[in-house]
Amino acid sequence: MFSKPIFKQSVRSNGPLWLVITIVLSLLITIFIVSFDADDIGQIVSAAEDTSFGDQVSDLGTLMGTLEMFFKMVAILLGLIYGVFCANNLVVSEVDSGSMAYTLSTPIKRGTVIFTKMVYMIGSIILMFAITAGVGMGVTEIVHNNLSGNAITEDVEEAAASLDRDPSYVRDNLYMIEDDDYALQAGADARGMDTTAYEKYLDEAMKRDSLDKASDEITDSRRDEYDDDDDMDRDDIEITTDELADDPGMILDDSDALEEGGKPLGMNVNEYRDYVNDLVDEQENEDEENDDEQTNPSAVLTTAKEVTENELDVSSATVDDNMNLMKNDSALEAASEATDVPEDQLSEMIDESMVSSAIDSDEGTEFDLETFGWLILGSCLLTLAMGSISFFASTLFNRTNTAMALGGGLPLAFYIVSIVIEQNDNLEDLKYITITTLYNTGEIIADGDFLIQMGVLAVIPIVLYTISGFIFTRKDLPL
Repeated sequence: MFSKPIFKQSVRSNGPLWLVITIVLSLLITIFIVSFDADDIGQIVSAAEDTSFGDQVSDLGTLMGTLEMFFKMVAILLGLIYGVFCANNLVVSEVDSGSMAYTLSTPIKRGTVIFTKMVYMIGSIILMFAITAGVGMGVTEIVHNNLSGNAITEDVEEAAASLDRDPSYVRDNLYMIEDDDYALQAGADARGMDTTAYEKYLDEAMKRDSLDKASDEITDSRRDEYDDDDDMDRDDIEITTDELADDPGMILDDSDALEEGGKPLGMNVNEYRDYVNDLVDEQENEDEENDDEQTNPSAVLTTAKEVTENELDVSSATVDDNMNLMKNDSALEAASEATDVPEDQLSEMIDESMVSSAIDSDEGTEFDLETFGWLILGSCLLTLAMGSISFFASTLFNRTNTAMALGGGLPLAFYIVSIVIEQNDNLEDLKYITITTLYNTGEIIADGDFLIQMGVLAVIPIVLYTISGFIFTRKDLPL
């Protein structure tokens, strides 16, 4: 059923195209990852928020959102190009040129010929995406160090250099920065904050890391507890970091969560228990304060920013890049008068805004290996499905032009329709006429329901390749 000579001939005739597409994919995913900057892209997303392009760029503020765009737009298009030309080169081009007659004049059976060509096409597409995935993971580890651990930001690198410690170790133990004045100043300078705001940022970052570890432990405990309960699905069992932030008291009931949650803070179990109790009290007080909140922080900060621009004679972009300018004595005094907010309270609001932006930037650089895996798999399956349409057309027709019209035109039409749907919500019903919508990247990013759609994508190439083999072994060829 498999012929090495046929396989080698397929590699020789299609290998150069495969190599070019694979190199281009690898280069582009590298560019997407290397050029990603959560702060810069976050400003672009914010600027476009109220425009017609807001929905299209909203996901680009995170690394995973950027990779989502790469896979559903760039990777699919390049994979489509390879699939169309490869399928036509493998079968109909040889039939049309007469070289298939020579191949079939040998003792090799038709079934062996078509099966070997299927193996090449399927294998080459899978290998293409496997290499792209490997490059993507390697680059994100080198650039952001977020594959094997938490992303290492510039402030952590500077603080680690000041401490003469490994950046990865310092990132996992941020309390070391707070405990050293030189490291604290180095980190604050790198973040564009004063030490007061930077300490608040570190407190929030450590709290986030603590809740991450605690939520993992609680989820593991719940999996063991509800392992045999068919009424509990994954979402019911899993406790997310956000859920734990809303109800930190859950940590107190899990000894493993108390132990692991304290590590990012450098606390033992007893110290961390007191810390969690304080979080519970803060949560209750925060709920009460929100009920009584009269001041609109967003409006106050907008006014303060405008006042700072005028007072210091700087541009809006300059203030966006360095919000610490808003705490300049003269700017703060003028902003306080303009907003009727006391200087100390206004300074606190500015700090909170800087901390929130820094935390958002950190979260934007996070890399989820499982989500990345599903994005790669879905993109590969869709490319295989598109390629199977081209392969089917290549076996169905005996003329290259006719096969290209169906095998190239239909996948391209599917791709164009998916772009149109992205640009216009009113045309969402078009999703029912294209297989590209089966690759639901939005659900993958949101950790939603996408397995059934992914399963359908897997079935399409199986069916079409099987039918293609049946057609080729039984059709009359112009030999």
